[in-house]
Amino acid sequence: MLTLEDLKGMTEAEVLDKLINEYGEGHGNSLTNKEVLVAYESVGSWGCDSSSFFLLKDKITGELYEIHGSHCSCFGFEGQLQLEPTTLEALKYRIKEGDGVFYTGGYDSHSNSNKNAVDEYINNL
Repeated sequence: MLTLEDLKGMTEAEVLDKLINEYGEGHGNSLTNKEVLVAYESVGSWGCDSSSFFLLKDKITGELYEIHGSHCSCFGFEGQLQLEPTTLEALKYRIKEGDGVFYTGGYDSHSNSNKNAVDEYINNL
């Protein structure tokens, strides 16, 4: 598992708990049997210009899902636990074409290295 920026050093259980409680408003049923591959979150001052990206894998089917979060207020990422189906091919295509996989928060002082780490991780899957 690759954890970056504000989530660096968190365990998979901690990341899943965060997703359930802060993104899913306590409703994390959609995370049953999910493995966290990538966890990124950058929260700015007072929540402004914050963003997140998660890549999850279903432990049973092997399907991949993205979660993208953002906020620009004092409120957090609540209600943004939306699993977007994706494929490894689609992710690698976005990397290759230069579109990237996610956007970093405006307060991320390691923006380029975080994006590069995610690109490398995905290219090695």
